[in-house]
Amino acid sequence: MTITGRHIILFSTAAMLCLASCTKQKQEQAAQAYVDYAAELVEQHRYEAALRQIDSVHSLYPKQVAQRRQAKALKDSVVYLQVQQTFAYCDSLLQQLLPQADELLKQFRFEKNDAYEDHGQYVYRNLQTGWNTNRCFLQAYVSDDRKTLVKSYYYGAKPIRQTSVALQAAEQEIEMQGQNHAFEVEGWHEILTLSDDQALEVLNFISSHLSDRIRVTARGSSKAAYYLTDNEKQALDQTYRLGLLMRDINQLEEQLRIASQRIEHFESRTKEGPK
Repeated sequence: MTITGRHIILFSTAAMLCLASCTKQKQEQAAQAYVDYAAELVEQHRYEAALRQIDSVHSLYPKQVAQRRQAKALKDSVVYLQVQQTFAYCDSLLQQLLPQADELLKQFRFEKNDAYEDHGQYVYRNLQTGWNTNRCFLQAYVSDDRKTLVKSYYYGAKPIRQTSVALQAAEQEIEMQGQNHAFEVEGWHEILTLSDDQALEVLNFISSHLSDRIRVTARGSSKAAYYLTDNEKQALDQTYRLGLLMRDINQLEEQLRIASQRIEHFESRTKEGPK
């Protein structure tokens, strides 16, 4: 039998189709191997490694639709498991921190003026404002929305227009700038406020130098300096501890809120079923 050009074309086409079919089958098998291995990793609770395998399915085998669908479903399961894990971990930490905060709060008094304050604050006993109206001092408190503030109070015969407060101890110094509020009532009063990270940094400095003399200087157009007493250092150190606890509790509660929302989202999608 004579082989014609038509036969050659038919043979070539058949060979190409066979080769394409074999290649497709190999691609499917390779993609499936990634999916199967990712599923094994999930069973072993190795979630990050499983996610890397899943990402490889999408990047290496973009045309393998069936395997990519499996990979997506598996990734959804992994993310759900990770969120549950995060929720359990944060809740466990929170249950440890809340009693510590409750115990520490026994040393503080809650103050709030409903007439002009949206939030009250926890103030250590000997740092209460009413006991310290006519002197220079540092006050620190933690508000009931879990923010830490430090206030540099200046009292004198004339204004200094306070713009910053500096602390010096053991040849180390820290200086922070803040917002100043001034008024005159039987002398000149100025209150410079530091909040959140600035406040915690100042309190950390004090906590790190409890055994040292700590000099505080209110700085502006002129200066006013004084030294913290041991009782003040102790009070500010305890406020620092409370501030850190409240910050951590706030962060954990926020993580729990986000995790809870994501869990509800996943569970509602599961109830609705595939679309």
